[in-house]
Amino acid sequence: MARPTCRFFLIVFCLAILCWGCDRKMLKVGEEPPPVSGRDINGNTVSLEALKGKVVVLFFWTNSCCGDTLKQDLEPVFRRNRDKGVAVIAINVLDEEKEVASIAATSGLSVPILVDGGSTLAKDFMVFSFPTAFILDRNGILRQKVLGQIPASKLEKLIQQVDQGGGAR
Repeated sequence: MARPTCRFFLIVFCLAILCWGCDRKMLKVGEEPPPVSGRDINGNTVSLEALKGKVVVLFFWTNSCCGDTLKQDLEPVFRRNRDKGVAVIAINVLDEEKEVASIAATSGLSVPILVDGGSTLAKDFMVFSFPTAFILDRNGILRQKVLGQIPASKLEKLIQQVDQGGGAR
């Protein structure tokens, strides 16, 4: 698919989310997020409920803007922190599961990736731009929301702040 077509679909998606989101409440720092559960592209079960007790990063992305970010920034954060009580979940919006699986294989990604086929999670979290990251504390409460590109070093600092109780309140 050509890039202009991807941009068109991205614009349509964002407009649709705006319309669908009119009756939804914006998720705020200090609140518990909507539930997240499903199977990642490798068939493993992923659930926010099961991740309580860990700091959780939910990273919403689409290949048309942020595919390289996963390999350069998110994957290193995942690998360095997965044994330190930190869970990272990449949530793809707008791309087909086969395309996402191909991207993951080609890039050597091991971070769990969910495909939000119906954009349900993006709507529930009121995601309007990509990438968007949500960082939850060990009790499952939203402590940080980051819109746009986030370098690995900054993401790790935010994870540490949240883990030490210093996330935005």
